[in-house]
Amino acid sequence: MISRKDFSTALYRLSKAKGYAATVILTLGLALGSLVAMFNLNYQILAAPLPYADEDQLVVGSTAWLEKDGSVMYPRVLPVSIFRQLYPKPSEHLSDQALFSFSYVGMTLRDLANSPQVQIAYTTPGYMRMYQMPFLHGRAFSADEDVGSHQAVAILSEKIWREHYQADPATVGRTVQIGNQSFKVIGITAATFQEPALTGPARVNDIWLPWDYAPGANASPGDISGAHFYLAKLKDAGALQAFEQELRPQIQQKFREAVAAVPAQAGRTARFHAEPLRQMMDGDSSKATLSMLIGSVLLVLIAAANITNLLLSHAARQQRSMSIQAALGAQRHHLLGAVLAELTWLLTAALLVAFVVAEGAYALLWAYAGTTLPRLTELGMDWPTLAFALLISLLLALGFATLISRQINYQALQQNLQSSGKGSGVQISGRNRQLLIGAQVMLAGLLLICSAQVLLQSLQQLRQQVGFASSDRYQITIDDMTPAPDASLPLEQRRAVYRQQKDELMQVRDILQQHPAVQTASVSNYPPISFDGYYGSASFIASPDSPTQLLFSRAVYTDQFYLPLFDIKLVQGRNFTAQEISSQSLVVIINQALALQLRPDGNVVGQQLYSPDGSLAFEIIGVSLNHQLPDLWSQRETGRSYLTRNLGTTANLQLQLKPGMQIDKTAINQAMAQVSANYRAANIYSIADNIDKVRLRNYLTAAATTTLVLLSFLLAAIGIYGVLSYSVQQRRFELGVRMAIGARPTTIIRQLLNENLKPVCAGLVLAALLLAILWLGLRQTMFTVELSVGGFALPLVLIVLLTVLTSLLSVWGIIRKPAIYALQGH
Repeated sequence: MISRKDFSTALYRLSKAKGYAATVILTLGLALGSLVAMFNLNYQILAAPLPYADEDQLVVGSTAWLEKDGSVMYPRVLPVSIFRQLYPKPSEHLSDQALFSFSYVGMTLRDLANSPQVQIAYTTPGYMRMYQMPFLHGRAFSADEDVGSHQAVAILSEKIWREHYQADPATVGRTVQIGNQSFKVIGITAATFQEPALTGPARVNDIWLPWDYAPGANASPGDISGAHFYLAKLKDAGALQAFEQELRPQIQQKFREAVAAVPAQAGRTARFHAEPLRQMMDGDSSKATLSMLIGSVLLVLIAAANITNLLLSHAARQQRSMSIQAALGAQRHHLLGAVLAELTWLLTAALLVAFVVAEGAYALLWAYAGTTLPRLTELGMDWPTLAFALLISLLLALGFATLISRQINYQALQQNLQSSGKGSGVQISGRNRQLLIGAQVMLAGLLLICSAQVLLQSLQQLRQQVGFASSDRYQITIDDMTPAPDASLPLEQRRAVYRQQKDELMQVRDILQQHPAVQTASVSNYPPISFDGYYGSASFIASPDSPTQLLFSRAVYTDQFYLPLFDIKLVQGRNFTAQEISSQSLVVIINQALALQLRPDGNVVGQQLYSPDGSLAFEIIGVSLNHQLPDLWSQRETGRSYLTRNLGTTANLQLQLKPGMQIDKTAINQAMAQVSANYRAANIYSIADNIDKVRLRNYLTAAATTTLVLLSFLLAAIGIYGVLSYSVQQRRFELGVRMAIGARPTTIIRQLLNENLKPVCAGLVLAALLLAILWLGLRQTMFTVELSVGGFALPLVLIVLLTVLTSLLSVWGIIRKPAIYALQGH
């Protein structure tokens, strides 16, 4: 149907209409590029195969921790002691299993002079079997190194081996020191190993140790941990429900027995559930990526409406050449062949632009969403994405060709030359013009309003004050090799070990406060927001008479410098004194959220809070302002408490530096060395960066919606201007006659605006109806939608202003000249 000559002729014609060709190519290229990128992203998350055999049989087991009333306290935690008991007797539905844990805080390699920080994972032999861990040298964990063996062996990643051990094969068999323990290296993983992102897409583990050495591996019955997972491979993918039903009653019974003797815990339970590995890794990211895919589809529809108008206008301008071809004997299919040849050139060029745009989108996603969206490293041009792009291009080409062919009146073209080219061979009817404008406005209105709602909410959260200072503040994580106190020791002796740790770190703090770069320093278990998002916790009861009414809080064990360092304001009471810190007095500072749980007016200074068993009474000496930083764990401010107690195993230093000053790990390690050789600075984290990590999803949402708003507005502007400009050009003679008989330019503009605003208003009304239906539908689901008046008003105003401006631009070239120019067709 299309000959080589058609292609060469089409290319020549396009070279003479560079502006038209560039507009079509860029419009479609931008929209199609965003669609291709979003398709690839959703394909990788929802459908692309994982790099593991029998992936549909791989599951991750954990438990939901339920409150006494059945509400979920934590959706994914593990009662470690119970699973340690179940591990030797695996389910009959499993072909393999593993325990997995990870260190919250990066640790250091003590055998190397520069003490590089590494991320540690703790696991069992089944992990390496299920995920086909490949090795450059050495081997995986063996059955002799399974749970309970306490074999001090280690597997290094290829990256760590090359960077810190000079890629020496003799590293296998040597020892590395992590904390106060030496481990024999038995294997080096290959760089091709894609570990399952069980702990989020941002974390990459460097060293794997036996699970026996995991923090909390010897937890007491009833203890719950979020750092442990139970990994399993089913014999049959359909056995997931049976596997859950087998383990759920056993775990519930064991957990209830474990907490029955603790009044504050009695009645709580742990409900086991197993989820497919893909589902666990992807989390709720599909919600965000699907919304971006929907937005890109709307962009393509807007672009298609624009290009339809441009193509029809271009065909109308080619009316004379088509008439000549028809007069010389060209049949209808010859004319369509020429049209298809032009479309082929335009769509091919647009597809190339789309691939460039998609690659740019991948780069932006890698840079700004690498810690929030999974599998971004696998984005790129693959066969499914290429096939999708070609299919969409083919459908668009067929759709455009069909629309143009319906506008070609072949008989009129044959007669067109005889009527001096004033026939109707290719015309866009007024009704079609109105439909094009209405469709574009409806689609643009839908996309702009939805995007504006999301954008305004994201910007509001980003502008909100977090409730504490972050500039020049830093979190110093500590690699502590102090031997943990034996669990068999009396409680007071174990507390004495941690008390000594806090005293030593306070000495380090005092030394650092003399450093010329340091404004002030504090010792605590966590800053207001940690680099990894985790926090300490403490529970209280309001009265020994109500031991079951537990009050949860995010707890900070700290000193008198903490609140001033972060500029956390007190609305009632006072800060700790040095004496209270030194003697670990039973005093506490709480935030407003916790205070309101105690009394409706929040006036609680002087009131008592009790430990869950009622043995300790803490006097409330102050109430702090709430923080305003929604995070992974809670979208609203929870209770917070600040105590003078020991730090436990999560000691941190908090530093406020003087403006413009810097400090490195060497200076901090020198201060630590003056007190004890057990401490080293693992890493230095900016509190401002910690906040940005929490807000990264908001940044990503704001960036994506801003891009959608700008692109949709740009495409709407191109499309509306194109339709209106063509409409005005078709009416040039009519407008010239009206001007010649005395119509003023303002009268023509007013009438033209009245005509153009009708389809625009109709499109906006239809968009509003569709949005109302969507909103009512979402109200029947679990989604919560916060609406903003500005998010509705601003897009509507922009579209109306756009219509007014494009109307003025399209007619300005006619009304600013004498009427004779319009009558002569100039």
